[in-house]
Amino acid sequence: MFSGWRQSRGGRIAAAVSSGAAARMLSSFFTLVSLPLAVRYLGAERFGVWATIASTVVFLNLLDLGIASTLTNYIAHSYAVGGRQYAARYTANALVLTAAVACVAGVLLSITWPTIDWVKLFNVSSAVSRTEVSSTVAAAVILVLLGLPASLTGRILSGYQEVHCSNAIIAIGTLANLAGLLVGLALQVSMPLLFVLTTGWITLANLTVLFAMLLWWKPWLRPRLSLLGWGATRELLTTGSGFFLIQIAGAVVFSSDNVVLSHFLGPAQVTPYSVTWRIVGMTAVMQGLFFPALWPAYAEAYARGDYAWVRRAFRITFRGTMALNLVFAALLLAVGRTVIRWWAGPSAVPSLSLLAAMALWAVISGTMTVESCLLAGVNRTREQGVLSLVAAGLNLGLSIVLVQRVGALGVIVGTILSYLIVLVVPQSLMVRSVLKAESSSVGLQNSQLPATSYQ
Repeated sequence: MFSGWRQSRGGRIAAAVSSGAAARMLSSFFTLVSLPLAVRYLGAERFGVWATIASTVVFLNLLDLGIASTLTNYIAHSYAVGGRQYAARYTANALVLTAAVACVAGVLLSITWPTIDWVKLFNVSSAVSRTEVSSTVAAAVILVLLGLPASLTGRILSGYQEVHCSNAIIAIGTLANLAGLLVGLALQVSMPLLFVLTTGWITLANLTVLFAMLLWWKPWLRPRLSLLGWGATRELLTTGSGFFLIQIAGAVVFSSDNVVLSHFLGPAQVTPYSVTWRIVGMTAVMQGLFFPALWPAYAEAYARGDYAWVRRAFRITFRGTMALNLVFAALLLAVGRTVIRWWAGPSAVPSLSLLAAMALWAVISGTMTVESCLLAGVNRTREQGVLSLVAAGLNLGLSIVLVQRVGALGVIVGTILSYLIVLVVPQSLMVRSVLKAESSSVGLQNSQLPATSYQ
């Protein structure tokens, strides 16, 4: 009986949540240990450059064109109806497409690299050498491009509702990153090498598991020439377009802040903002534990027409997330500045107004993420993607205007206003329409996955 429960939808979610809790705790521990060590080792300005580079190269993740995210839904749908050949075809085309895009991007960047003045872009003073900045950017770019095909590992495992395996990969990579940081500090290595030692191991772990999965673990997914075709590629790009728009918006919202701050206020001002942002990120406990498991579970349940389970799961996670984020926001306001001063030093302490704005953002973001998880699972992402892109554009414009008037506070205020103005109400209405689904035909139409493609 226990074995049967472990293989059920609830059992797989429980395994994902428990393993996710362990991985999340390990990741939080890594942040708690690594961030103050890095701030003190690099100094406020160099750490600001480091954080800005990390935020900037995230934009290269857009090159996956939404393919990785939509692959989760294809795998989950094939898992629901037992179509291994179908899963193999879309996995093969996704691998080839992401690897090809990464190679083309690498060639284009190598050609244009000499024309880019990274020091001027990041507003770096003479205290940080041009070579050091350029080399750190190069290391970050290489890791991101390698990460494009590597990221499919976690998406495939999620589709099969084996998120606990993906969490194990993250945990191993995190431990290796921590070891790399300690070795780098002990050897007094340069900033570029330290960046690789503290961020590159998860990518390596994903690549290793991807090869093992295709060769031995799930050999039916092994790419073959007969599986490649324009039809599957077109479907991946079409269904991934909504995710792609959301990724563009996410890159602007979550990765442009440090660039805006560095450009207008200088790299030193990035440090308190970046440190506070990471603290706020720790409040997203429930999302980090449940959502990687809920996404494929929603997709599978919707494919089977189990709408009652979808509605029940959404209701529980929405209420739980709201309650948890409100508690964390209150704690952040009460002791956040004291904790940051003790943890990362005086140079990382934010103003009280910045801390309050980020606490408010944590509550708004948590609610929106609950809804986004459901919409992603049923592939209702195109409308959400368009709205997210509009909100991101408004966010960037407001951030640039407000940062010059009220300082770092203006950046997070621009984010909050853009979401409230553009995204909150329409997205909630989309979720309401999904939860009212009553027939399998509606579910198949909304999932937009061609059942006739199964073999």
